[in-house]
Amino acid sequence: MSSRVWVVDDDRSVRFVLAAALRQAGHATEDFASAAEALRALELHGPPDLLFTDVRMPGDDGLVLLDRLKQAHPALPVIVMSAYTDVASTAGAFRGGAHEFLSKPFDLDEAVALAAQALGTAADEDAAEQAPEAGAGTAGADALIGDTPAMRTLFRAIGRLAQAPLSVLITGETGTGKELVARALHRESPRAQRPFVALNTAAIPAELLESELFGHEAGAFTGAGKRHVGRFEQANGGTLFLDEIGDMPLPLQTRLLRVLAEGEFFRVGGRELIRVDVRVIAATHQALDTLVAEGRFRADLLHRLDVVRLHLPPLRERREDVP
Repeated sequence: MSSRVWVVDDDRSVRFVLAAALRQAGHATEDFASAAEALRALELHGPPDLLFTDVRMPGDDGLVLLDRLKQAHPALPVIVMSAYTDVASTAGAFRGGAHEFLSKPFDLDEAVALAAQALGTAADEDAAEQAPEAGAGTAGADALIGDTPAMRTLFRAIGRLAQAPLSVLITGETGTGKELVARALHRESPRAQRPFVALNTAAIPAELLESELFGHEAGAFTGAGKRHVGRFEQANGGTLFLDEIGDMPLPLQTRLLRVLAEGEFFRVGGRELIRVDVRVIAATHQALDTLVAEGRFRADLLHRLDVVRLHLPPLRERREDVP
């Protein structure tokens, strides 16, 4: 039995070619010019097996349609299409529970393959709800930009990861925008209203880095005239971004590992156990696996930090994104 696939787009040419390609692939396809038309069909005929929708349309846009669909039929896979391929667009789509984000103009073979994948996932998990996920980015001076395939892939990855309470390791050469990725992950996460605290571990002298991270009590060492609250406490409830993590001294790596594992630490010179709830995002331009092999970085710490890895391609590989 062929799957029922709906295409919702105010652009008639997009509806025609996508519906035709899906039909040729064996799907029973219907197309609609607006969210309102699709919602009326939903009331009359029930949900399809898969739905493609554009984002920007007259009347209710695709994200409103996505929200209505997910409220009534949470397991329905929805593929969101848009010519506006940026982190803000992907954020709205994945936050609403989109199965995938398809950038316009797209390859029809890619769209048909994506439909097959989505329908296969739905068949395997027909009782499962599609969990809301988030992306990253709001307009501003620190917004990520880019339209190359590598950046589109990165935007989608940010979209999926923002709400997941996972540690993320961002890799890439110096100057590629690793802190922008970290800020984007924070902005679109449930922690967005809490602090985002950044620390470049390579920029702080080794003898001061422990105090910067964990704070110290008055009198803990020469010059410590009063209590200092460290970056972990400052970021409590939010996100701590540790840049150039590969430069962290080994003794501090051990302390960091405990915080990641237990969510608690002592200030330097302190006896009070401090508990924190912090999402840690780390970044490096170095090959941490090589540092582990050389004994300069703890393998267990890398395991904790590298739950998910995002790689930022160098600018020379995405010259089109450079203004």
